[in-house]
Amino acid sequence: MTIPTWFIPLSETLSAALVRGATPAVTSLTRYETAAILYVLQLSKPLKPPMRSPIEMERKFAAFLGLPSDQLRSALAEAYDHATFTAGLAQAADLGIGLVDKETVIKHPFIRPEGSWDFDFANRYKAVYGAIRYEHTRPSGLITKLSDHQLRLIHNIRANQEDSIEAQAHAGTGKTFVLDEVMALMPDRRFIFLADAEPKLRAIRARFPREKVRTSTFKSLAELLLSKGNKALQNKMIGESRLPLSYSELSERIGFSPIGNRSSTQVAALCWSVIFKFCMSKDLNITSHHIPRDQIRWLRPIDQEVVAAAAAKLWYKMTQLDLEAPSLPVRGYHRIKQMSLVGLYVPENIDTVLVDEGHDLTAPMVELLDRSPQTVISLGDQYQNLEGQYVQHHAMIRHREMATSLRAGPALVGYINPLLEIFPGVSAQPFLADRAKEMVVEEYPANSFPPESTVILVADEWGVFDWLVRSREMAQGAAVIDWDEKFELFLDDCLNLFMRNEKPRHGAIARYRTWDQLHEDMKWNDAFLRVEKWLGTVGVNFGVSGIYKRAGIDELSNKTPVRPLLATVFTVKNFEFSRMAISEDLYYSPDLQGKRLLSKKLALLYTAITRASGKVYFPDTHREWIACITYAASTLK
Repeated sequence: MTIPTWFIPLSETLSAALVRGATPAVTSLTRYETAAILYVLQLSKPLKPPMRSPIEMERKFAAFLGLPSDQLRSALAEAYDHATFTAGLAQAADLGIGLVDKETVIKHPFIRPEGSWDFDFANRYKAVYGAIRYEHTRPSGLITKLSDHQLRLIHNIRANQEDSIEAQAHAGTGKTFVLDEVMALMPDRRFIFLADAEPKLRAIRARFPREKVRTSTFKSLAELLLSKGNKALQNKMIGESRLPLSYSELSERIGFSPIGNRSSTQVAALCWSVIFKFCMSKDLNITSHHIPRDQIRWLRPIDQEVVAAAAAKLWYKMTQLDLEAPSLPVRGYHRIKQMSLVGLYVPENIDTVLVDEGHDLTAPMVELLDRSPQTVISLGDQYQNLEGQYVQHHAMIRHREMATSLRAGPALVGYINPLLEIFPGVSAQPFLADRAKEMVVEEYPANSFPPESTVILVADEWGVFDWLVRSREMAQGAAVIDWDEKFELFLDDCLNLFMRNEKPRHGAIARYRTWDQLHEDMKWNDAFLRVEKWLGTVGVNFGVSGIYKRAGIDELSNKTPVRPLLATVFTVKNFEFSRMAISEDLYYSPDLQGKRLLSKKLALLYTAITRASGKVYFPDTHREWIACITYAASTLK
């Protein structure tokens, strides 16, 4: 994939339709489009060395245009083949041959007045072709180039520097770069850059000196504010956030009793889940409403109330701001909720709060920002909220959009906008792509591997397990992106639960006491069913040892992976890949009979697809799955 050096008069719209399987309407095409399609068909043939230069290839195309229109149309009607066209289009991208927009085909500025091909057209078109083509002068006098939507947002911020702004910015639109420009606009402001996770701050710390912008996670800010300057208390809270979680020890310390048929240890585990749901909400008190849906069905109404009371007791013990109180494991999301409940806000010695990836903010985080007196500039993409629960700001705040991706090329637009069109309860501009960005989209058999080593994005642990089994059977040597090195535990737990109903330790399946319970919840997932079949035929005889291989971040960062790499979308949601594949398990779903379930599925697919920055492989079942999801969306009211 290279930046185009010259362009053929074939529109991205027509090209995408032909790739999807449409047949060219020969009689209605312009002679320019007819010649362009014929030229693409020829590109599918292997090129003989020496490689022709761009100008030589352009001259050959110009010769095509000298042929009579009837001859061109007759040749196209006889020679057109979908597979040949698709292969030729991929070759065109590699050779630096670009496409144009539909309006350019209609106006044909590539033709001189006397009717010949204009070899200067490419230079003129490139000047207005790419998305990053608008000049912006910083207060310092430095000139930078921005996309149209980036420039509009910067102008809006410049004109309203005291107003908070929330920008809906599609994936790859350059959100972090815009925040650079914001700080340049306000050289005298005291900034704080807030993020929900520490890794998101590393790039900011590397780019800006501490005296220019402070950085903090919401967790660290909560510990700072709740401790009120008491360093010993702050250090105690930091220590508590690192304590290991043992439900049996937690039960003993709090003094839990059995509830119904649950042991005291199981009660502690359930209370921990109740508190998690409470901490993600805007609610002020813990009630039975916070019992997870997959657990509440096993509890009598009276037991539900007892569980809620037990969770409230645990919450009280966890949030004691007392140096003498016994230490309990308290995570960052607990402190953030605690900070929200007591009405704290960002310190007043800060002028402006900056937030990137604002779609990951929880309800307590948004409440903190809405309550704070500072100007808050938040950039995010609500389509990337993998929980299907994007939290809107309720304070007086301006809303702007950035829709032009600088990461994606036009070939990806037709795969993304159909998802956005059926997103429930969300309205935003369509996804646009940088026309200067060449991408290649190809398909691969859903039950096999792509033809070259790629980063393969999957939905969850079952997707990874399924691909590892496939890798062993096909001798592909696939490796897992496994930051916390817990996937081997998942494999062992699956085998032990399958063979002996031994209690799992891995969080993804820890709540199941028997394999039958797990099967009942997961029987809709074909990846799970394939793993289950493998465990019953191979795993029980040979175990899972040797099936796991781990890959490091250096491999993930490699533009051309030397072996297939398996990663969940959540694990790599802040990365981009020049060569990647979409796994079929990303489309699986038990049902989509609810707006949140549909939002989660669409967000998972959207986030996965928008990681692509070069070549992307889709399973050959993609269209069938999208048709099913679209139909499910149409039935929702």
